Amino acid sequence: MSIAVVPYTLRHHAFNLEQVKTIYSTLHELGYDGLENGMGRSAGLSPEEDLELIRSNGLRVCGAYGDIKNPEEVIKAARLYGASVVGMPSIPGEMMRSPDGFHAYAEQINAWAKPFKGTGIRLQYHNHSQEFRNFPELDGKSGMDILIDETDPETVAFELDVFWASAAGCDPAQWIHKLTGRIPVVHYKDMAMNCQAENTGLGEVPRQFAEIGQGNLNWPLITEACRAAGVEWYCVEQDQTKRPVFESLKISIDYMRGTLKIV
Repeated sequence: MSIAVVPYTLRHHAFNLEQVKTIYSTLHELGYDGLENGMGRSAGLSPEEDLELIRSNGLRVCGAYGDIKNPEEVIKAARLYGASVVGMPSIPGEMMRSPDGFHAYAEQINAWAKPFKGTGIRLQYHNHSQEFRNFPELDGKSGMDILIDETDPETVAFELDVFWASAAGCDPAQWIHKLTGRIPVVHYKDMAMNCQAENTGLGEVPRQFAEIGQGNLNWPLITEACRAAGVEWYCVEQDQTKRPVFESLKISIDYMRGTLKIV
């Protein structure tokens, strides 16, 4: 089991080569094993140069991104980084409003995934909250259920974002169990109540992003589910931080290593 950082967390800190070098060296010092994708492109590095810098800091890459309409190039990039999954676009908003949209998108995913068959590399779908829309005409079945049921397990994996699953009113652990064998990477992102929010009414929930262990998600149960489902990479993502970003990342990994025993 390895712990990585999602580059989006560090998006405001990687505009030149020196900043990228600082990110990689600091992540290594904090005890992270890698990143979900390299960050060298923002500094003008080629994938080969970026990988060399990543490895020189004792880090690895657990996922790749690129134009999946050009599968040869994406497979090449994934193999270069040593990644077994490639990210894909989330379902467009106009397709989320009906089961037909989810059925059609599952069909599209399978078409994108065909060139990956037999390569050992799978496309990987990352959820937000909208995929968990429940459709009365399907007896409450959700869009996420459709995507899982109608895509090829051999070529399509899922990267559950536990924050967004929880924001949709779901039990992340239950969905992780449902994805057993299809969830090599998971997004660890905690959800807290904003203690400074002026709105204290029942109609709205003033959610905010938090360091792992600083919010309200049931991390022991989520982690137990991850172990049972075969998760290989636990990727920390914090969209917004109140503290300096590396301080937040230290809080998260210390909790994951110390309390959750992800080692």
